[in-house]
Amino acid sequence: MKPSDLMSHYGCKTKRELSQKTGFSEVTLWKWEKNGIPPRTQATFEVLTQGKLKANLEALIA
Repeated sequence: MKPSDLMSHYGCKTKRELSQKTGFSEVTLWKWEKNGIPPRTQATFEVLTQGKLKANLEALIA
């Protein structure tokens, strides 16, 4: 899962919008773009979106 996937799902055009909708800071979103979304956070988004967004299973194993 990538930040762009979250932006598409939540219908956001900017990181500021995504920040407001998810409650994560813009700095956090920037870090996710650079380093990837942490596995537990991906799993949380998978549950919150009822499986519409899928956690990267390879990241969960590592």
